[in-house]
Amino acid sequence: MSNIFKILHAVGLIFVAVGAGLYLFTEVASQVSGMLVVACLIGLGFVIMAPYPVALVFSWAQKQAVNSTDDEQDK
Repeated sequence: MSNIFKILHAVGLIFVAVGAGLYLFTEVASQVSGMLVVACLIGLGFVIMAPYPVALVFSWAQKQAVNSTDDEQDK
């Protein structure tokens, strides 16, 4: 499951990079349709990237829970 979120995180980074590149290095953002494309790329990139850190926290918490139950059984 974590691998899917890693791939989605990378895709989100690419979306943000492409959107920022279009905004900074081209004249696409000077037209309304270009503004829409740039905003959608950057926004979707951030939305696609968002679940990965949450998944990392959940996997870390599950590992901590397993380790704490192991420690309690060793006592």
